[in-house]
Amino acid sequence: MRESSERPGNGRLSTDFFGRQDDARRATRRMLVLFALAVVSVLVALVGALALGKYAFMHYFGLAYAGYSPWPATSTMVGIAITATVAMAWVSWMRIRELGQGGAVVMEWIGAREIAPDTTDLVHRRLNNIVQEMAIASSIPPPDVYLLAHEHGINAFVAGHGTTDAAICVTRGCLEKLTRDELQGVIAHEFSHIVHGDMRLNIRLIGLLAGVMFLATTGRSLIYGDFSSGKKDPTFYMLGQYSIGLILLCVGSIGHLAGRVVQAAVSRSREFLAGAAAVQFTRQTLGLVGALRKIQALSTGSALHGFDSSEVAHMLFGEGDRWSRLLATHPAVPVRIRALGMPYREQDIARIANAWKTTVPAADVNARHASIAGLVPSSPTMGGHAFDTIRTVETPRAATPQTVIASIGHATETAVQTAKRLISSVPARLLDAATTATGAQALILSLAVGIERGWRAAQLDGIEQHMGTATRTQVEALLDASTRLAPMARLPLLQLALPRLRRMSRAQGQTLVQALEALVHADGRIDLYEFCLVRLVRLHLAETAHPARARFAGPARLFDRRADFATLCAILAGRGGVDGDAARRIWQQAMDSTLPGHGLVHTVPPAWQSSLDALLQRLDALRPVDKELAVEGLATVVLADQRVTVEESELLRLICACLHCPLPPFLTAGDSRDHREPRPPSPAAEPDARKLDVSPLST
Repeated sequence: MRESSERPGNGRLSTDFFGRQDDARRATRRMLVLFALAVVSVLVALVGALALGKYAFMHYFGLAYAGYSPWPATSTMVGIAITATVAMAWVSWMRIRELGQGGAVVMEWIGAREIAPDTTDLVHRRLNNIVQEMAIASSIPPPDVYLLAHEHGINAFVAGHGTTDAAICVTRGCLEKLTRDELQGVIAHEFSHIVHGDMRLNIRLIGLLAGVMFLATTGRSLIYGDFSSGKKDPTFYMLGQYSIGLILLCVGSIGHLAGRVVQAAVSRSREFLAGAAAVQFTRQTLGLVGALRKIQALSTGSALHGFDSSEVAHMLFGEGDRWSRLLATHPAVPVRIRALGMPYREQDIARIANAWKTTVPAADVNARHASIAGLVPSSPTMGGHAFDTIRTVETPRAATPQTVIASIGHATETAVQTAKRLISSVPARLLDAATTATGAQALILSLAVGIERGWRAAQLDGIEQHMGTATRTQVEALLDASTRLAPMARLPLLQLALPRLRRMSRAQGQTLVQALEALVHADGRIDLYEFCLVRLVRLHLAETAHPARARFAGPARLFDRRADFATLCAILAGRGGVDGDAARRIWQQAMDSTLPGHGLVHTVPPAWQSSLDALLQRLDALRPVDKELAVEGLATVVLADQRVTVEESELLRLICACLHCPLPPFLTAGDSRDHREPRPPSPAAEPDARKLDVSPLST
């Protein structure tokens, strides 16, 4: 068996999807250790300060000379330490629980305004389009979009626990000052944090910061709080209040400083990884460089003034405030630009600063140098845009299991362009349906309705029975377009619709799943595509209900789950009308290349549908490095003969989505006009779909 030690480790930071997942888990453990040390230092300082305070008090009033001990009892100090520890842990737990419902809570907390998916504002629609394109290119549901309408600095961030509850926020400055390419680079940078698991780490960091800074916050409240008493001498009690507040503030400042240092260290490491990953994709790099140059050049920079940005500083694209180098959550802009492989020149910064002092409406709002809001500098930048001077393209490489693995979690320029084409190919009424909760339900149901008209009446009757007449009417209105949908557009359209399901109640979600299961079982059998579609919807609803509990990896090893992996490979190898001997050879090739010495024989359970859900759940609990091997083996099955159908490629992407491994579109042949063939009347082999040459895959 191949050892997991192939993964860069032992202090080395990875930029691939599975390596970043491992790094995030290690970073969480390191963060917990560092915060534990910060808590210990705060407790030691607190106990020491109180002990010295009593010692000074006893000597000042002469009580130490009257036979009283000047030092507090050990039990008292232990009690104080335990009380402070419980208080800090309680505050951390409460803050993490408060943020447990996802990114929307963070956005409401900072006062951001949500942009509706069906907004009619042209500028907001452009922003939504960029987010949707990046979501499809990254193969994840699009996050909710928010705007800080009163912030003129250039900044953005994402918040949430995973892809099901993610929210992305940009400032007004991004819309007014960044071109489409530059904003796309910023959005791509933030999507890197979504895909690679940085958001969960960031949410936990907010909670831990609240706990370790609790004493300082309490001390500050005591010092600046209003105190009065009508029955007792206020001067005496105010003196006591101020004294205790000063002690807590001084002691808590140690925790405050330690927390900020940990916050800065964690943020800089994650920002470095996101930037390092972006170097692989030229267009995104150039967009990022353009945005960073404007942050450096413009007086507004990336500063945020409408709220205290310190607690979310580690989430931001740029510095939200001015910090010392020790507490800076991001590397300096010149360092970030050079890390992206581009030169940093002061003359470029000065030229951009002069050009953007004043802006005017663009004659053509779609011009390449115009901002998203349709503004242009009053004077030309003379090559201030990175795209004006550098024209490069990604180098295509033939699709192999290794290149498929390398593309997971990375929205390449090829994937972005494919996403644009897919969106433009989808009928408007299907896209409109994906913007509302009721429309999204009807759209998802229409994607599960079969092509064969003989079963359609029974399926529509089932929809009416579970969802009502109104939903049936909506589904019928969408069927003509959804059944003619290009195969490559099905999963993206499903992912566009999934976020709208967050607006449903749990009972409505259960009803939708029941309706879907009735649909796919209407003809007495279910194929792998239908099964994965229903599982993906069910998984999304479960994670939406409890986003903080969602797990995207586990401790299991692939070799220990080799029977499950072998079964999945056998099911996948037998699709598409492949004969038994060919399917067995494909299975053997995948198993031998992934798990040498597996000791298993090829077999397909006769009723695999009943056990596949538990099988996928067990494989989803693999360690990131083992999950990488599993996906590579599945890709080996699909690419075994170097020819792949659109249906096979989309099925692989759907399976990967069920395993929390977002695989971007990798089959870019201009044959997205294929339609699903009617399934044969017998449950034997499915008809052999038309084969396509494997298209180049940009990595």
